[in-house]
Amino acid sequence: MQKKILASLLFILHTTLLQADNVLRIAVSQNVGVLNPQGYNTNQMYAQNMIYEGLVKTDKKGNIIPSLAVSWHIKDSGKTYIFQLRENVKFANGELFDAKAVKKNFDSILKNRLRHSWVALSMLIDSVEIQDSNHIVLHLKQPYIATLQELSLIRPFRFIAPSMIPDDLDLIQHNPIMPIGTGPYMLTHTQLGISDTFTKNPDYWDKESYNGIYFDKIITKVIIDPNAKLIALKTKQVDMIYGYDEIPIEIFKDIAKTKQFHTHTSPHIFTTTLVLNANIAPLNTDSMRKALALGINKKQLVKAVYYDYQNVADLLFSPNMPYANLVNYNPPTYNKEEAKNLIKHLGYVLQDDNFFYKDNKRLEFNLNFIGNNPAQKAMAEILQVQLKEIGIFLKLIANEETIYRNKQLNGSFDICFSQTWGIPYEPLTMLHSMLHVGHVDYVVQKNLTQKPQLDKAIQEVMRDPRFATLSSTTTHQIQTQITTILTTLYNTHIYIPLTYQTNKAITTTNIGGITMGLQAFEIPFWEFYRQ
Repeated sequence: MQKKILASLLFILHTTLLQADNVLRIAVSQNVGVLNPQGYNTNQMYAQNMIYEGLVKTDKKGNIIPSLAVSWHIKDSGKTYIFQLRENVKFANGELFDAKAVKKNFDSILKNRLRHSWVALSMLIDSVEIQDSNHIVLHLKQPYIATLQELSLIRPFRFIAPSMIPDDLDLIQHNPIMPIGTGPYMLTHTQLGISDTFTKNPDYWDKESYNGIYFDKIITKVIIDPNAKLIALKTKQVDMIYGYDEIPIEIFKDIAKTKQFHTHTSPHIFTTTLVLNANIAPLNTDSMRKALALGINKKQLVKAVYYDYQNVADLLFSPNMPYANLVNYNPPTYNKEEAKNLIKHLGYVLQDDNFFYKDNKRLEFNLNFIGNNPAQKAMAEILQVQLKEIGIFLKLIANEETIYRNKQLNGSFDICFSQTWGIPYEPLTMLHSMLHVGHVDYVVQKNLTQKPQLDKAIQEVMRDPRFATLSSTTTHQIQTQITTILTTLYNTHIYIPLTYQTNKAITTTNIGGITMGLQAFEIPFWEFYRQ
């Protein structure tokens, strides 16, 4: 009995000390990586965002707002951007943030512009000029409508202390000695497979915006298994689980029914879709692709997998994304008989096993999915049943994630899952990516009869010098052109939008300041505090 009392007292003391230290512990699935501001792969975006800042950023509604630049001026019909830099900002090691620091970072980025070519801006920057210590000038080869959106990305256009950039400027070949940025937190300790510790940057320039009450330390604890994450939350080893892919929906649903913890959901952050490979017969016919869209009961699918925490998607880009609300577009709606009739008109005959055949060959498609993704697996199994009802056999193929991505890029699939990229990529950057080899969208679109028309329309809106600065007039013009592009794209039926994804969080009841926005890859720790 005395041992139990002593253990209880020690636990209470331990918990009290943690609270006194103003520490937030969050369960994550892996370490944050080396946190190279230009790095991909193992570099976790939420952590890069804690340390590094860029010239601009997005707010919770997806608007571009100042960050390390307080203002900007656009000249030469959208080919020149002059940024006024924020004064009295220092990197976490005391180095001065100024135009020289910005220039060195851009020089490093442009040294590997091919590595960053998925971002169109990296290929369009012609030169970077120091006007004076507080002004930097970007000269573009041609106007580009998404310039500010891409400058707000978490990578690669964020700034590290100049002393951390190697002499050859190559941050792809050489990771920085230390991840030193101007952001609200610094990475101060790493234990591989166990945790990473972030400490509040005492010289953070914007700390007064958050009243200085945010956490002194953030400890990200590596816990791979979702159920183990929940146990850690219940036993107070962690205070929070955060992220659309960190919490299985069944766990989230069960926790939401109780008052033991607080649950939070975001607005729509991106879209999960099916992508149909129009290069492969018989998916190379619009009628077959439309039949598949008509044969899927999205309402049933989404409710079965996500319960009431996500909505059915009718559009590739959610209507809450800029320029994405197509009020006059009527998407295909579930209709089994119409789907069957379209297939019959293609010369297929329904046989005794209730599958369609043509030339003694059963109508079937392969659906590739990531094997350890429970949501994709569940959706795949439901889709197999639903498409059987319209006479299509769906073969399910589970893949390791790297193999899955390679199949997407090589076009080695019939049907696969995909997702849009969220703010600030949607829709402009993602539309522009459809012009380039290396994206699944390019792969499935390349042989469409509409492809030349789509590419020309995308290039025109992205390069139009009128759209370099926004006004009520130009916003309306952009909306009109984007609507035309998206309507043409949707009418190809190569995308079947399934659900609008949401971010999710479970926290202990004493954590405040959680207001989720549109940013899919940001965890705004500097807004959180202990109540």
